[in-house]
Amino acid sequence: MHTSKSVIRSWLQDKSNAARSQLLTELGQNMSQVEHVPVDGIIEQLAAGLMAACANDLELTPMELVGLLRAPRTDALAGLVTVLCNDA
Repeated sequence: MHTSKSVIRSWLQDKSNAARSQLLTELGQNMSQVEHVPVDGIIEQLAAGLMAACANDLELTPMELVGLLRAPRTDALAGLVTVLCNDA
C-alpha cells in the first residue's frame, strides 16, 4: 500500500457518485442522536465514520489506516468535505 496523506481521497475518488451518496447516508444513520451536540461534534463523528469505512474497505483496522496518513484528522475531514460536495 502506498503511504500517502491522500489514501482516503484516493479511496473516495474510486467510488461512484452513487456510492459516495450511499456512504454519506450510512454515516448519517450511524451517528449518535444526541440533542445539543455542537456542529463540530457532528463533523467529527462523520469524519470518524468515514475513516472507519475506508479502513474496512481497504481491509485495514482504523489504527493501521491512521499509520498510513500524515495528518489523519485533517485527511478524514478533507474526505468528508469531498463526500459532502459531491452529494450537493
